[in-house]
Amino acid sequence: LIPAVGTCIVSRQLCTRPDHDNHWALRDFASRMMAAICKNFHSSTNNVQTRVTKMFSDALCSDRAPLVSYYGAIAGLQELGPEVIKVFVLPHIGALAAKIDMALDTSNSTSRVEEIAAQNIRTLLVKSVSPVL
Repeated sequence: LIPAVGTCIVSRQLCTRPDHDNHWALRDFASRMMAAICKNFHSSTNNVQTRVTKMFSDALCSDRAPLVSYYGAIAGLQELGPEVIKVFVLPHIGALAAKIDMALDTSNSTSRVEEIAAQNIRTLLVKSVSPVL
């Protein structure tokens, strides 16, 4: 179950028309579901939350991932709590801001999907990082 839910969170493309279809709601819902899985099934033996956190962190640290994958990684980490945000998201704020600015730069030829992703990441970061500062 975890790989399928994880795919819904950090996958590059979840629908045929990402600029029109609401794959953001799917990523948000899957993030909440993954947090519930971690809460209910994590133990010192299986380390579910540790492995899930690593999956999100790896997606966030990737230089070649699309912005939609960054959004999913941040959404997933956000659902795991404020301590996870402090440790895994805050150190990458500068790099994320640069990627957002590059996607929103009008002189850059980015796709509409990347622009929407940049706006959604910015909103998500404000929502998730503000309480832990």
